[in-house]
Amino acid sequence: MQTTRRDFLRLTSLGLILPLSSQVYCSESKNEWKFGIIPDTQWGTNMKAPFHGTALHIIDAINSEMIRQKVDLVIQVGDLVEHSSAIAFETRAARNQSILDAGIKYYPLRGNHDSFDLESVAQFKAAFPNLPGTKGNEGNSPKLRNADGMTYSFTHKNGKFILLDTFPLVNDGTKNGKAYSIGNYQSWINSQLSKSDHQFSIVFAHKDLLGQNHKDNVFSDDEKNQNSHPEIQNNFFSSLQENNVKYFICGHDHMYHRSRIKSPNGKAELEQIICGSAAHKFYLPQPPFLERETSILKELNRIGFMIASVNNERIKLTYYSAPSFGKIPASPKWEIRDLCGYKFQNMQILQ
Repeated sequence: MQTTRRDFLRLTSLGLILPLSSQVYCSESKNEWKFGIIPDTQWGTNMKAPFHGTALHIIDAINSEMIRQKVDLVIQVGDLVEHSSAIAFETRAARNQSILDAGIKYYPLRGNHDSFDLESVAQFKAAFPNLPGTKGNEGNSPKLRNADGMTYSFTHKNGKFILLDTFPLVNDGTKNGKAYSIGNYQSWINSQLSKSDHQFSIVFAHKDLLGQNHKDNVFSDDEKNQNSHPEIQNNFFSSLQENNVKYFICGHDHMYHRSRIKSPNGKAELEQIICGSAAHKFYLPQPPFLERETSILKELNRIGFMIASVNNERIKLTYYSAPSFGKIPASPKWEIRDLCGYKFQNMQILQ
């Protein structure tokens, strides 16, 4: 898949399309509700400063928009902080007070920057004590040691959300500890998706199915072989497709990129959304790009987030972004840069 700088500027013409696309979405039913998605907020500048490796002013700006749009919940796809520590997680968690006061629930997921050592598991759970799948809370987690509240699912209204932690969770005597693979989670994923407790479902992870910059992925840390563990990949793709999961949403690459990706055996296909960056850190795409991925839309060097609007008939996902606005509080002018979605009854894509 060849890419050029021009590919990343295609979004400048999107404004010509949006007025027409908005006609598809203009009829909103009374039962509409919304949820938000925040990408990576880790930021490495001056770790000893009060923000402790997280872009607090960008979080504040995005949280203000979540409150303005009256979302029910917010999901973050990992890399909350630059380097896992109790104070870093506490600092990130404290920045959620505005959305919590507005009645908005927050559901975090660890990324690679949130898991530098096994202490991060306890630190993460301490900073976010109401994680689904933990005792006394909603949701469900795999019956695997230390997986409770780290990999988890929960339902909200007509949606089911599955968040996958693929970072070390267990002290097995090795230097970095043991991480559970997607293969370890697969039977649990199948059981969650097959339940009749939802109308739609979305699967989230920090790492990508296929990255634009990073070549490690959710299946393996092997940066030289993106097709490693083909059987695990094939089973995962097949499970999600068979259970009508349209979107796999992730972070890690600090850019926005929506694409269609086929399984290694070519028998199943998913739409992946790398949902941007919410920090002053951006990456450029780097080859190789595999032929089983078809790029739909991309954007570089802007901060962003997503809002999903849901009713009983369809889901619509809107990506907003703005130029990076410095290191002080600001009110960025958010622009709609991508729209996608589908109808539940026949899985028809909304255009």
